[in-house]
Amino acid sequence: YKTRMPKSWPKSAGEALPSLRGGFTQIFKTAHMPMDAKIGYWIWLLGCAGAIVAWCFAVIAILLGILISPLVLIGSGMMTLFGEFRWGVIIAYFATMILQLVMILLQLALTLKLREGSEWARAGLTAVTLLTVVYGIILTVTGLESGGADTIAVAIISILLLAFFWMPQANAWFIRTTDEADRASGMNPSMHS
Repeated sequence: YKTRMPKSWPKSAGEALPSLRGGFTQIFKTAHMPMDAKIGYWIWLLGCAGAIVAWCFAVIAILLGILISPLVLIGSGMMTLFGEFRWGVIIAYFATMILQLVMILLQLALTLKLREGSEWARAGLTAVTLLTVVYGIILTVTGLESGGADTIAVAIISILLLAFFWMPQANAWFIRTTDEADRASGMNPSMHS
């Protein structure tokens, strides 16, 4: 088992974005991946899609709740009992929702890049997931989000699901794919060792 930190990182946004040459259906083509990486890819892809849908439903539910009843605003702490808006809470809530969406979209982009065997995307997904876990725990501890046991369960599951990309067969594939890409672009793969 050989592991290393990626030596080459994307030099532009275009390099960092997943390649969809051949159309949108490329995201479903995984025959070239080893089984453990393929399983991890599908779980992460479906998980990101589910998280985006859940995020949309949460925003819609809050907006509908606000339109239907101001009690939602009072219950969420965005308004006092006397009808005064608590702008600090409102700003914190929307900033949290936007940051959560950015993290989900970043995880989705990194997941799609993993299909290409990108070693830096694997390291990036690991780092972003760990940051997301810490962020979720901080939100729960500070009371900005009610999660408790759910937050801890999601954190543990997320970290365990990263293991698919670090298993020996997947690890060797990421290293080999990165070295082949480096050779094709003229970089010396021995610099990565």
